[in-house]
Amino acid sequence: MQTPRYHIIFDLDGCRPEAVRDVDGLKNFLREMVAAIGMHILVGPEIAEGIPENPGLSSFAIIDYSHVSVHTFSRYNEVMIDIFSCKPFDRDIARKKCEEYFGTETSSVRTQEIWWQIS
Repeated sequence: MQTPRYHIIFDLDGCRPEAVRDVDGLKNFLREMVAAIGMHILVGPEIAEGIPENPGLSSFAIIDYSHVSVHTFSRYNEVMIDIFSCKPFDRDIARKKCEEYFGTETSSVRTQEIWWQIS
């Protein structure tokens, strides 16, 4: 394995309902998140609306070192954010951006980091 891999997922509860549903706000969030972690957008942000049975927004931006994606679930005011990169980034800055934009308490954010083992 030659290329380093950094992958983190934030799972947020109790998000502000307007943040979960706002297409333009979500685009701005993605732009600000990418800048905050020291990277640049190559494609996007792209956003699609969910189906009536599973309402929310799905969005992503392809960045110079991989991607950032966001899935909102408006029925429950939940959000999942996935950042994958081949360049290290400050996870605390990323988490803080999520908490600030979606208006959730620190205690309502679950974090999962994914690590690869060289075999």
